[in-house]
Amino acid sequence: MKCIECEVLAPAGRVTDIVPLLENGADAIYVGLAGYSARPQSSDFTAEEIGRILPVIHRAGKKLFVAVNANVPGREIEGLCGIIQELDDRGIDALIISDYGLMRRVSGSVRHAQLHASTLAGVYNYRDVRMLKQMGVSRIILSSDLFVDEIADITDRIPDMDYEIVADGGICFNSNRQCLLPHYGQKEGYNVYCQKEYELLRDGIVTGRAKRIGNSPGKIHRTLGIYLGLGIRSFKVEGRTNSLDYILQRVRDVAESKRFYLEHLPEIPGMMHYIRRSNWYGV
Repeated sequence: MKCIECEVLAPAGRVTDIVPLLENGADAIYVGLAGYSARPQSSDFTAEEIGRILPVIHRAGKKLFVAVNANVPGREIEGLCGIIQELDDRGIDALIISDYGLMRRVSGSVRHAQLHASTLAGVYNYRDVRMLKQMGVSRIILSSDLFVDEIADITDRIPDMDYEIVADGGICFNSNRQCLLPHYGQKEGYNVYCQKEYELLRDGIVTGRAKRIGNSPGKIHRTLGIYLGLGIRSFKVEGRTNSLDYILQRVRDVAESKRFYLEHLPEIPGMMHYIRRSNWYGV
């Protein structure tokens, strides 16, 4: 069993979150680029703010990823590419992109930053991975509605790719890109309608309560060893619109599990017995 590396990827929604995240187990931090992120702008970072936090993160020996995962109108592409070039020149470690056209556009121009395909890119199978690899993408953030056997099929077929999953946070039974339910921000945080409780009405009279539409948030840190065995190397905590205390607890949970499983690598083949036929476990 060889030594492997894996990372805990933590979200930051405020400049003041950076140092506590680094002190509580984050190996890398991701932020949203203001105006071009799939979250409220109140939790995003401007290019100037990214420039200020980048040296802090690099001095700690950690990495900074910038998410550009909103739908971008064609008229704004040139301006966005200019910002991306600025961030690349500053030395950010990766861009998280959901739009295939934008990936192709910037893949030939960025010199320092890696390209990561966002979970919103909807990568469901090895053919998607193969195409994105040819486009210069170095990491795939797998769609959160994949099952373990589907992940195994992808990582078995294309093992020489860096893979990431959502280890703590929102998962969905439907394609994230196809969701028609509103997502909205408010003072207490960021909410999605599929996670709210509903009442059943008949002729204006409440007849009962409906089951929540969406799945409960994913939390895989107790089984992180299985995903290491599948070839996953980055474990993402979601929630940059949530409070720092909420995020820190989840980062600590994943970091603790990472330490445990890296100390028990020889046990992972046993964890994989009913999942993978192969004796090669990617660890």
